[in-house]
Amino acid sequence: MPTPDYSTWLTKQESALRLNVSTKMVEKWANEKRLQHAKWKRPEGGARIAVYHPDDVQRLARERNPDAEPFVLPAEAADRKPTNGSAAAHAIAVRQPSEQQLLQALAAFAGASQSSQTQRRVSLDKQLYLTLSEAAEFTGLGVGYVRRLVTEGKLALVKGAGPRRADVLRRVDLEKLKL
Repeated sequence: MPTPDYSTWLTKQESALRLNVSTKMVEKWANEKRLQHAKWKRPEGGARIAVYHPDDVQRLARERNPDAEPFVLPAEAADRKPTNGSAAAHAIAVRQPSEQQLLQALAAFAGASQSSQTQRRVSLDKQLYLTLSEAAEFTGLGVGYVRRLVTEGKLALVKGAGPRRADVLRRVDLEKLKL
């Protein structure tokens, strides 16, 4: 019997994503012999990884969500022109996402649309104490220059008084600063 081409098999993470479960559940199903698995060493080297037979993953996905009928999208909607005038000849089958997949996609979109910084409760010009990065933003100076002013004694640092025990500067000291 020839050795299967493991390069076409799915990794543990890919299998978990297609089944909409955790990687631990994929391991459990492999141990229960519900998924055919193997250890495979990539040709480019590295450690051996667990791979799973794509047909078994597809079968389990159908078992877990049997009423998911494929949604057929006409070719015109996919920006393709039908060659013989029949849209049915060029239809694309698309699996309808589950409610959980839609919610995950929505959460990912909402997380990506928000800025990486948390929104401030109080604007910088009203805060009494500012972290070094906030002080740099408030004054328009670089963070390194603000640190140098602290080192030279031109600004007094209040140790550990800020959020997450950060060192802070008093806003009034920054307002009095003359360069």
